[in-house]
Amino acid sequence: MKKSKVIILLACLLFTLTMMSVHANIDSETCKKEITIVQPKFTNITVFANDFYITDQGKAVLTSSVDARNVDEITISMYLQKYQDGRWNTVKHWVTTQRGTLCIIGKTWYVVRGYQYRMLSCVYQDGRLIESTSYASKSLIY
Repeated sequence: MKKSKVIILLACLLFTLTMMSVHANIDSETCKKEITIVQPKFTNITVFANDFYITDQGKAVLTSSVDARNVDEITISMYLQKYQDGRWNTVKHWVTTQRGTLCIIGKTWYVVRGYQYRMLSCVYQDGRLIESTSYASKSLIY
Protein backbone atom coordinates (compact mmCIF):
# COMPACT_ATOMS: atom_id res chain seq x y z
CA MET A 1 0.00 0.00 0.00
CA LYS A 2 2.78 2.42 0.93
CA LYS A 3 4.69 1.64 -2.28
CA SER A 4 1.68 2.47 -4.48
CA LYS A 5 1.20 5.85 -2.73
CA VAL A 6 4.84 6.75 -3.45
CA ILE A 7 4.45 5.76 -7.10
CA ILE A 8 1.24 7.81 -7.43
CA LEU A 9 2.93 10.79 -5.73
CA LEU A 10 5.94 10.58 -8.07
CA ALA A 11 3.67 10.30 -11.11
CA CYS A 12 1.72 13.38 -10.01
CA LEU A 13 4.94 15.30 -9.40
CA LEU A 14 6.30 14.32 -12.83
CA PHE A 15 3.01 15.32 -14.47
CA THR A 16 2.99 18.69 -12.65
CA LEU A 17 6.58 19.52 -13.62
CA THR A 18 5.89 18.63 -17.24
CA MET A 19 2.82 20.87 -17.36
CA MET A 20 4.65 23.79 -15.74
CA SER A 21 7.20 23.97 -18.54
CA VAL A 22 4.47 23.89 -21.18
CA HIS A 23 2.53 26.76 -19.61
CA ALA A 24 5.38 29.20 -19.06
CA ASN A 25 3.95 32.70 -18.76
CA ILE A 26 5.85 35.37 -20.72
CA ASP A 27 4.61 38.63 -22.19
CA SER A 28 4.87 39.26 -25.93
CA GLU A 29 7.39 42.14 -25.64
CA THR A 30 9.86 40.00 -23.71
CA CYS A 31 9.36 37.19 -26.19
CA LYS A 32 10.17 39.48 -29.13
CA LYS A 33 13.43 40.57 -27.49
CA GLU A 34 14.52 37.01 -26.74
CA ILE A 35 14.00 35.55 -30.22
CA THR A 36 17.25 34.57 -31.88
CA ILE A 37 17.19 34.83 -35.65
CA VAL A 38 18.97 31.99 -37.38
CA GLN A 39 21.08 33.31 -40.21
CA PRO A 40 23.36 31.62 -42.72
CA LYS A 41 27.06 31.24 -41.97
CA PHE A 42 29.45 33.30 -44.05
CA THR A 43 33.15 33.15 -44.76
CA ASN A 44 33.98 36.65 -43.49
CA ILE A 45 30.76 37.95 -41.95
CA THR A 46 30.48 36.71 -38.38
CA VAL A 47 27.45 38.76 -37.24
CA PHE A 48 24.80 40.59 -39.26
CA ALA A 49 22.18 42.06 -36.93
CA ASN A 50 19.20 44.24 -37.89
CA ASP A 51 16.35 45.87 -36.02
CA PHE A 52 13.34 47.80 -37.29
CA TYR A 53 10.29 49.16 -35.51
CA ILE A 54 7.88 52.10 -35.66
CA THR A 55 6.82 53.98 -32.53
CA ASP A 56 3.24 55.06 -31.80
CA GLN A 57 4.24 58.58 -32.93
CA GLY A 58 5.32 57.31 -36.36
CA LYS A 59 9.08 57.36 -35.84
CA ALA A 60 10.72 54.51 -37.75
CA VAL A 61 13.86 53.29 -36.00
CA LEU A 62 16.35 51.33 -38.11
CA THR A 63 19.66 49.79 -37.05
CA SER A 64 22.06 47.47 -38.81
CA SER A 65 25.43 46.18 -37.69
CA VAL A 66 28.03 43.87 -39.19
CA ASP A 67 31.04 42.24 -37.63
CA ALA A 68 33.46 40.56 -40.02
CA ARG A 69 36.95 39.13 -40.15
CA ASN A 70 39.76 39.45 -42.70
CA VAL A 71 38.48 42.80 -44.04
CA ASP A 72 39.73 46.38 -44.05
CA GLU A 73 36.37 48.15 -44.36
CA ILE A 74 32.66 47.42 -44.39
CA THR A 75 29.84 49.32 -46.10
CA ILE A 76 26.19 49.09 -45.05
CA SER A 77 23.49 50.44 -47.33
CA MET A 78 20.17 50.77 -45.49
CA TYR A 79 16.76 51.58 -46.98
CA LEU A 80 13.41 52.52 -45.48
CA GLN A 81 10.75 51.38 -47.95
CA LYS A 82 6.99 51.98 -48.23
CA TYR A 83 4.58 49.61 -49.96
CA GLN A 84 2.46 51.61 -52.38
CA ASP A 85 0.77 50.84 -55.70
CA GLY A 86 1.76 47.18 -55.51
CA ARG A 87 5.50 47.67 -55.03
CA TRP A 88 8.14 48.70 -52.49
CA ASN A 89 9.33 52.29 -52.95
CA THR A 90 12.37 53.71 -51.17
CA VAL A 91 11.46 56.55 -48.80
CA LYS A 92 14.96 57.13 -47.42
CA HIS A 93 18.41 55.66 -48.09
CA TRP A 94 21.50 55.82 -45.87
CA VAL A 95 25.03 54.53 -46.47
CA THR A 96 27.94 54.24 -44.09
CA THR A 97 31.45 52.92 -44.62
CA GLN A 98 33.66 52.20 -41.64
CA ARG A 99 37.27 51.02 -41.55
CA GLY A 100 37.99 47.90 -39.58
CA THR A 101 35.93 44.82 -38.89
CA LEU A 102 32.84 46.43 -37.33
CA CYS A 103 30.26 48.67 -38.99
CA ILE A 104 27.12 50.07 -37.34
CA ILE A 105 24.40 52.38 -38.63
CA GLY A 106 21.34 53.64 -36.78
CA LYS A 107 18.80 56.10 -38.19
CA THR A 108 15.29 57.39 -37.53
CA TRP A 109 12.70 58.80 -39.89
CA TYR A 110 9.06 59.81 -39.39
CA VAL A 111 6.61 57.92 -41.61
CA VAL A 112 3.11 58.66 -42.86
CA ARG A 113 0.20 56.76 -41.30
CA GLY A 114 -1.73 54.23 -43.39
CA TYR A 115 1.08 52.40 -45.18
CA GLN A 116 3.24 49.30 -44.80
CA TYR A 117 6.94 49.88 -44.23
CA ARG A 118 10.03 47.70 -44.18
CA MET A 119 13.77 48.00 -43.76
CA LEU A 120 16.24 46.65 -46.28
CA SER A 121 19.97 46.55 -45.57
CA CYS A 122 22.87 45.35 -47.71
CA VAL A 123 26.50 44.74 -46.78
CA TYR A 124 29.68 45.04 -48.86
CA GLN A 125 33.26 44.45 -47.74
CA ASP A 126 36.54 46.07 -48.71
CA GLY A 127 34.85 48.39 -51.24
CA ARG A 128 34.07 45.50 -53.52
CA LEU A 129 31.94 42.44 -53.49
CA ILE A 130 34.09 40.01 -51.48
CA GLU A 131 31.08 38.82 -49.57
CA SER A 132 27.68 40.43 -49.34
CA THR A 133 24.33 39.77 -47.83
CA SER A 134 21.04 41.56 -47.48
CA TYR A 135 18.21 41.63 -44.99
CA ALA A 136 14.55 42.53 -45.49
CA SER A 137 12.53 43.00 -42.31
CA LYS A 138 8.93 42.00 -41.83
CA SER A 139 6.64 44.75 -43.01
CA LEU A 140 5.03 46.93 -40.38
CA ILE A 141 1.77 48.84 -40.78
CA TYR A 142 1.62 52.29 -39.24
